[in-house]
Amino acid sequence: MTDAWNFAEVSTFWRYYQPLTPWGRDAHQAREVLVDPVAIARRHDDIEAALQWLEARKPDPVALDRMAYHLKRMPRLPLSEKDEYEILELFQVKKFLANYRGLLSLLDGRETHRFGLVPVAGELAGELDKGGSDAETFYLADSYDAELGPLRAELAEVDDSLRALRTGSEQKAASDHGLVFDGREFVIVDRAKAGPLLSEPGRYALEPYDDSAWLVRLLPEARSLVLSDKRERLLQQEQETENRVLARLSALVRQAMPGLKAAVQAVLRWDLARAGAVLALAHGLTRPVLDSSCLELASARLVPCEEECRELGLAYTPLDARFDASAVVLFGSNMGGKTVVLKTVLFFQLLSQAGLFVPASRFATRVYQHIEYIGALAGERLAGLSGFGFEIWRFAKANRDSGDALIAFDELARTTGSHEAEALLSAIVEQYAGAGAATRAFFATHFRGIVRTPGAEYRRMRGLDREAAGKELEDAVEHPVSASQNIGVSLADRLASINRHMRYEVVNDDPATPAESDALAIAGMLGLDPALVRRAEYFFHKDES
Repeated sequence: MTDAWNFAEVSTFWRYYQPLTPWGRDAHQAREVLVDPVAIARRHDDIEAALQWLEARKPDPVALDRMAYHLKRMPRLPLSEKDEYEILELFQVKKFLANYRGLLSLLDGRETHRFGLVPVAGELAGELDKGGSDAETFYLADSYDAELGPLRAELAEVDDSLRALRTGSEQKAASDHGLVFDGREFVIVDRAKAGPLLSEPGRYALEPYDDSAWLVRLLPEARSLVLSDKRERLLQQEQETENRVLARLSALVRQAMPGLKAAVQAVLRWDLARAGAVLALAHGLTRPVLDSSCLELASARLVPCEEECRELGLAYTPLDARFDASAVVLFGSNMGGKTVVLKTVLFFQLLSQAGLFVPASRFATRVYQHIEYIGALAGERLAGLSGFGFEIWRFAKANRDSGDALIAFDELARTTGSHEAEALLSAIVEQYAGAGAATRAFFATHFRGIVRTPGAEYRRMRGLDREAAGKELEDAVEHPVSASQNIGVSLADRLASINRHMRYEVVNDDPATPAESDALAIAGMLGLDPALVRRAEYFFHKDES
């Protein structure tokens, strides 16, 4: 479904969907498109529950902020059973449990029951809370073992005594020889100053530094050596005691692991639901209907296209359409909006099956096992194949593998001759028209010579409204203007003119209705020499007659 995802520009909208936990961000990055109707319905039900919670908390913005805070502060805690967990891992478990409790405090019984957000690991949480006064700290506090406090107190006394002895040695070196250590391991003196130090081998260690200087170290006193040995023994005892604490806490973590895993899954489910609800409120999304035999869109907004139009100062027309057949052919000139219709259909289907609401007043469809796109994509290359060959290779693969699928074909066979393309499209449309309910295929094309197949729907984009365009179109297409006038109109103004008079609506196509050349009119509006446009119009209508 990657090609469909890219073609429909889902990623542009996907960035607004922002789960906050590490597992939610994993799910966001995975971009999973679900195919199980039950799983999709549960995602949609979850979003509705989260919407109710957000609505109820609207008068309390602090609660909303606290919820986001606790979700963001969730750490990626270890979820595998180990004989012993490191202090950092215990800290992660403590931080998770603290934020989990904060999250629970903000939810009502309805939400906690639905999402399985129940208290877990109470004994473990109580023990971990001893290792720091807040969720952002953890250490092996004295309270974890009766021996830790006395050991650490004795260690502190030894360290104080060692520091005092060292300070005394440094002061004596300064008063006797002017040596200033200030806590440094060594100092460097010239040869003349080193001479007197050699007479005190029990207090100083000297070694040549270079041809003119010596490196001098203070030697520990006998009492310092005794204290250092005692310190090493105390450190070993402290380590053994801490290991006992770690073993006990690790056992509690292992015991609590099933509950922790369930809590993580519940948090993930709530995180995704809340993110979907926030997205729905921010963009006016509604729940899709996924048990419909038709595909129906009402006031459907392709958000990336809508945003692009807004940036360009152009009007955007939401899509209203209903498609009942398993094969739908959509005619239209370039810039008439038929490709946008395909993008809109795939955009809505992918969002729906990703478990999200959609930007429409109504979107009715069903769940498909495959969602495919066949057409041009930016940057495609395949050695040895032309553009037509690449399309056919991809179609053959999709036709073989898809089965129950929603497929969009954008200008299939556009790079081959029109007669061959129309013959090929006629055969493919006929195949999908007879496929029944298993697959629904959309074909956007400008080839008008496709054979009309029973069971298929033939639609077209309404295109340029020439009557509404009036004199502007007349002047642009039928009446000459000076070269300087023509060149002086900016592209943005030309696009705005086309946008004002293009009707991006899907209507039924009547093969008996004479074709209008929107392409030639658009060429004139984009600045092509009006004389060339008029001559092309002559040849166009001459061929028709």
